[in-house]
Amino acid sequence: MIHRDGLLFQHVSWVAARMAVPNGYMTAPQVRQADKGFDGFIVDLDDDGEEIVRIVLCEDKASKSPRGLITSKVWTDIEAILRGERDDEILADLVTLLKSVPGIDAETAVDEVFWEGAREFRVAVATGENQRKDGEFQHIVAGFKAVAGGAKSSRSAGVLAFDEVRKGLALLADEVAAKVVEITDV
Repeated sequence: MIHRDGLLFQHVSWVAARMAVPNGYMTAPQVRQADKGFDGFIVDLDDDGEEIVRIVLCEDKASKSPRGLITSKVWTDIEAILRGERDDEILADLVTLLKSVPGIDAETAVDEVFWEGAREFRVAVATGENQRKDGEFQHIVAGFKAVAGGAKSSRSAGVLAFDEVRKGLALLADEVAAKVVEITDV
């Protein structure tokens, strides 16, 4: 059940990202629990669709206790990326994604933009309302700037709050399943 929650939230987060960057190219959400690495990438192109404006590395987490997960997993992953420890993995995934972009030479594009400030980070969290402090959730991603650096515009974070995260995601899953049945006449 817990892994289903995370998978469902990755899909919800993917939809939100698609709505925010409708012309971007994105990796699909991970579908296997064993998949490692960031949960996805967004490649945002200029208005002409010829040059990469930014590459966003996405991390999605659903947790009853998100702060510890963010500090122990997400921040350490970002730090490893910034130290270059995951370059091979990231570059392989990016080249694969970029090969689907018309008019872009994947290898050249990665060489030109990946280390030139086009890299950004996006963290999305599903959690319970009980994690709210002083009316906000900012404490969950406290330290993002210190870990990722860069301009404020190179870091984005969001929280989807439920009264209780597991029950909320379970209800959402049930609603999605019912809608699928309704629209497919199964």
